[in-house]
Amino acid sequence: MQKCVMIHDDSLRFSRAVYGALVLAAFLIHNYWLVLVTSLLMAAGTVSLKLNIPYQLHALSVKKPGKNDASMISKDPGEITFVSGMTAAMLFAGFLLLYFGKFTDFAWIYVLIVVLLIFLACFVGFCVATMMYVFFKKAFAQKTTRAGRTCG
Repeated sequence: MQKCVMIHDDSLRFSRAVYGALVLAAFLIHNYWLVLVTSLLMAAGTVSLKLNIPYQLHALSVKKPGKNDASMISKDPGEITFVSGMTAAMLFAGFLLLYFGKFTDFAWIYVLIVVLLIFLACFVGFCVATMMYVFFKKAFAQKTTRAGRTCG
């Protein structure tokens, strides 16, 4: 069983908002290099939460010494990795379609849909990739005992 990690929920939402804003800007100015840069930044955050630059900047700015932080939540590290990796892969697929000039109009619509999904996760709190993670985890999980703490 994986250990839970404590993360700043506000910082996670902020990092999603930054990534969404970057890709929305890329869509508005039709700059596929900005899609690539955002995809690479998200991929770095997949490797480690310490490499998620917007998250770390926001977490440092809100950290108050000696104060019990109510915005800290417990998350499964696999979920955070899966969501970040899935979003980075989707953006990279959009970049590849744009770079090679295949189905350009479709690719920009696809990128816009990814932006809408990022903003849905950021502002509403409903993340499609998290739902996919939960589904895959339940579908591929072997029978295990219920002993131990679960993330939640």
